[in-house]
Amino acid sequence: MSKTWKIILGTLLYTALTAAAVAYFYFAGELFAKEKPALVCKHVNVSLLDSSTNKFITKKEITDIIDHFCGSVIGKRIDSINLSQIEALLNHRSVVKESQAFITRDGTMYIEILQRKPILRIEIDHGGFYVDETAYIFPLVKNNPSYVPIFTGNIPIEMLTDQSEVKDSLSCISKILQMGLYLQKHPFWNAQIEEVFFNSASDVELVTRVGNQRIIFGSLDNIDDKFSRLYSFYKYIVPQVGWDKYKCVNLKYKGQIICTKN
Repeated sequence: MSKTWKIILGTLLYTALTAAAVAYFYFAGELFAKEKPALVCKHVNVSLLDSSTNKFITKKEITDIIDHFCGSVIGKRIDSINLSQIEALLNHRSVVKESQAFITRDGTMYIEILQRKPILRIEIDHGGFYVDETAYIFPLVKNNPSYVPIFTGNIPIEMLTDQSEVKDSLSCISKILQMGLYLQKHPFWNAQIEEVFFNSASDVELVTRVGNQRIIFGSLDNIDDKFSRLYSFYKYIVPQVGWDKYKCVNLKYKGQIICTKN
């Protein structure tokens, strides 16, 4: 067989295979399109993607929300189920950061949930709430608390009557969030700092897990520099004089560590 005939036969074979593949996918798609209205939802599978770290909502609560607002999806034709509406409904829950809903050909609806991750907790006179990395505020979950730094005391913010929003003075939450993010990025300080307290003079004080000193942090400015000085206190001063020598460590003033004896 000449080289020319080989090229011609190869081209014809390739064209035939391509045409067959296109025809297969076309008719398969048409068949599925005809079957789709007859398919019904048989199962609902809920996945909490971050359940090992966050436990703010349960799988049952997710299915209850869908059943309450949309009715039971089990037995419904899949072309009658509005997946975008279900996602919007779940995303409206304050503890849900993102949801995705989709249905496979076997009639299983999959719901994937990503919960909000709190960076810190704020406690004021009229209640408490969590703050995530975007400064989004969401309520505490009593049965499943998240162990994050707590900010308390005379914080210049006010919780509104519906307890879903707060009135923020002087962008205080933004500064508090910077402190919370700093602690999250530094495991040593995240483990050491148990509480951040705003005293009556509007100075921040740190309550630590190790040591009984009153640590005056001052404002929430120059965070890195102040923690650097506090680290120097732990590294150089405490080993020389012991933990009980000083009752107060003041980091408020730039470039200084002012210690008050017991």
